[in-house]
Amino acid sequence: MCSLVYWENPIVSGVLFGSVLATLISLNYYSLIYVCSNLALLMLLAVLGMKLYTKVVVMLGKNELAEGCPLDQLAAMNVAIPTENLDVYAKQMAEKMNVGIAELRRLLLVENMVDTVKFGLSLWFLTYIGAWFNAMTLIVLAWLAAFSLPKAYLMNQAKADEILSKVMVQVEEIKSKVMAVVPVKAPVEKKEE
Repeated sequence: MCSLVYWENPIVSGVLFGSVLATLISLNYYSLIYVCSNLALLMLLAVLGMKLYTKVVVMLGKNELAEGCPLDQLAAMNVAIPTENLDVYAKQMAEKMNVGIAELRRLLLVENMVDTVKFGLSLWFLTYIGAWFNAMTLIVLAWLAAFSLPKAYLMNQAKADEILSKVMVQVEEIKSKVMAVVPVKAPVEKKEE
């Protein structure tokens, strides 16, 4: 994945970036069923065109494609989902969900005032983002950022690190001021019986 967002192979990165971006923008204007059916139809037409092209080239006696269709490699791929890995993935997903639920409970029941205030401020900030953008717009912006920010950072790493260090110093100052004002409740230790 890192090689894709750093554009190490521009053709593969460009195809993935462009196709997903076009799909996301289409989802902004059309229904999911419409977009999926048109994408499937487009893939079917591309495969039929490739098969027709291969057939014509073989009939004309060109030897470049005499061994068969370039899609034969795709047809030979194993697409079966290994069932032995499903248990591992299900356990990992359940563990992450349990950690997330426990953290949400901790935040909602105000076990730590500072963390709950930060959570509340984050939710308040999200209300403004939700009022300004819909979910698909945010997904499109996230996709654009995923393919542009890593490369931009690599190209301007010295300047970006300098700015980020200044921002982190200011964040730490604000955090220390807030921590000095807000009383922190010590965690309650459970007594053993």
